[in-house]
Amino acid sequence: MNIFEDRSQVVSKEKEVYDFRLETPKIEPPLEFVEELKRVANIPFRRCMANSALAGHVQAREAIAKTLSKERGLPFTAQHVIMTAGGAGALNIILKAILNPGDEVIVLSPLYLEYPYYIDNHGGVCCVAETNADFTLNIDAIAAKTTPRTKAIIINSPNNPSGMIYFDESLKSTARLLNEKNRQFGNDIFLIYDAAYQDIVYDGNKLPDIFNIYSNTIFAASYSKPLSIPGERIGYAAVHPAMKNSRELMEALTFANRVLGYLSAPVLMQHVVTNLQGVCVDRAEYQGRRDMFCNALQDFGYSFTRPMGAYYIFTKTPGDDLVFTQELAKEGILVLPGKSFGRSGYIRIAFCVKKETIKKSLPGFKKVKDFYRH
Repeated sequence: MNIFEDRSQVVSKEKEVYDFRLETPKIEPPLEFVEELKRVANIPFRRCMANSALAGHVQAREAIAKTLSKERGLPFTAQHVIMTAGGAGALNIILKAILNPGDEVIVLSPLYLEYPYYIDNHGGVCCVAETNADFTLNIDAIAAKTTPRTKAIIINSPNNPSGMIYFDESLKSTARLLNEKNRQFGNDIFLIYDAAYQDIVYDGNKLPDIFNIYSNTIFAASYSKPLSIPGERIGYAAVHPAMKNSRELMEALTFANRVLGYLSAPVLMQHVVTNLQGVCVDRAEYQGRRDMFCNALQDFGYSFTRPMGAYYIFTKTPGDDLVFTQELAKEGILVLPGKSFGRSGYIRIAFCVKKETIKKSLPGFKKVKDFYRH
């Protein structure tokens, strides 16, 4: 079932619709993106629209490697970076490259709803480890899911749907566990770091440097979120320079890019993002929406952990989340049930919408919550 077109969320024709299901930002891209797009569009066609190498244009990969080297203090080169068709493209080529049939991949609940399908598509087995009640990492739960068949763990921070950031000590504990299991099983477990929202963080929070925590890391990143260009599927995967057999892995990633039909990342966008390293949409726009929404929901009695990053609120529901979702739909409010993310009893609200949409929806959120008080 396509949850974004769920027919059970019936909205009366008389109701205005407030759609908080989609991950499509309603905030304009940074001016730097617009200017760079114009500049690249005026480059002669044969230079900007010709096929790139399967791993991507070397100039784009060098720009990313230079940025990673500066930020992480590690010797990244273009040979450690591959351009991809967005963050989803990066995750799929990684899984295609590393998985054999029956290999297990640990994911953390609540989880991005497409992870199980990606893993299954490439012959893997999805193993769900619960996080704590406040969505922080539960090392014991991860340990319980780690077996001799474990090939990788996917860590998504800031997390979709919870907005949780996994901080330094918990990631170091995870790395210690993985290193211990590597020795115990004689395998190398990959840590796939889904960094789709790495630039969308609030309240002065800083993300830990995963590359300096665990050397068997593969990084999956996207420009869709920081540049507010969700329809342009452009991202990259980066392999830790100190990883054993990194060259063979890069060759496998490049081959996977080809056989999965991506061929290469969109070439126009490769040229555009080359000179936009570090450029990001105004985070204050998102934080303002987060605060307005969270403050109102808190006043109405909703219970949630205020998101530290990304642009979702994952709030508890009084009773079954599917029923609560349907009650909200009667007020014209469309959200996604927590069951879709592996955590029942919650709903996910995407606040990357117009401020006016949030304001108009608030009476409906209050009405449905008040109904459950009685």
